[in-house]
Amino acid sequence: MYSHQSSDSEGFTALRRHEEFYLTGGDLFFLIEQNHFRVHRYFFERESQWFKLQLATPASPGATRQGTSESTAIVLDNVKAASFAKFLWIFYNPKYSLYKARVDDWVAIMELAHRWGFHEVMKLATREIEKLEMPDIDRIVAYHKFEIDRSLLLHRYAALTAREEPLTLEEGMALGMDTTLKIFRAREVARATPAADGSRSPTSASLPAEEMQSLILDLFEIPEYSEPLPDDEPPRPQPTKKSAPVKAPPPKPAQAPPPPVTGKAPQAAAKEPPVPPAKTNGTSSTSTTPTTATTDSDDTATSATALPAEPPVASTEASATASNKTGDDNATDAKAVDNDTDKSENK
Repeated sequence: MYSHQSSDSEGFTALRRHEEFYLTGGDLFFLIEQNHFRVHRYFFERESQWFKLQLATPASPGATRQGTSESTAIVLDNVKAASFAKFLWIFYNPKYSLYKARVDDWVAIMELAHRWGFHEVMKLATREIEKLEMPDIDRIVAYHKFEIDRSLLLHRYAALTAREEPLTLEEGMALGMDTTLKIFRAREVARATPAADGSRSPTSASLPAEEMQSLILDLFEIPEYSEPLPDDEPPRPQPTKKSAPVKAPPPKPAQAPPPPVTGKAPQAAAKEPPVPPAKTNGTSSTSTTPTTATTDSDDTATSATALPAEPPVASTEASATASNKTGDDNATDAKAVDNDTDKSENK
């Protein structure tokens, strides 16, 4: 294993290459706690604006650019080698999108990502740590320190407000004066509000979930949060108003198809032969004449009714021919009646 001797106030200390992250082909060198790290400059310039500016600083005339070799390695103070190795694991994870780590490891990653401005690493660490169990006090302290969205702490603030035991001295010192005073204020308001039966409890909060959420949002100045706090009783589904079913219009009566247009005239209704008048006296003979005329006119009306409403031209001419024929028949019948009448008078 590579080793190098460097002196300090306590004597000689051995320098060594990190077992996992001294990568062949790496073009960026770090020195942390006597460990040399050799990684790729690309990730640091891409993800961190702070590192991009640091690495872009030109070297002095005749000097070697910083971070290009072990002799010019970038020394990172106040950073542990184990924490930096876990931070590098984000970029060199052999399992690609599968990131499994302990809560302490994620907190260490978040600390370095926040310090150097690795925003995408911060988002990843926040998503993963939200999936893990973590004491409310520790989560609030970490999120405040690393400036994570405080809307994610809404349920944590509410839990400290609703719990029976007040904050201890150690918890208050960890949270800080500002957060501690806000939690105590929220606890006072939650217990001063009477319950549904009018009673007040000095140990348990009787504030409904919606009012508790509104109280936390106001005290901690959190923007509106879309996800409501869980209540003791699950919300009941509200019935939705059903619109009246739309009735289908009644079907239209079927219409008879129009008669086909042909050159032939429509046939008139069959006409009964005229009844010859009985040979009796003049009064009886005269009364049969209107009967015959009425029958003929009824037949003519029936024929007219059977014609279509708007007949074509050919049908109209045929109807006129049929009407002329009917008039000739009526004249012939009337002439026959007159002849019979004359014969009766001569007798």
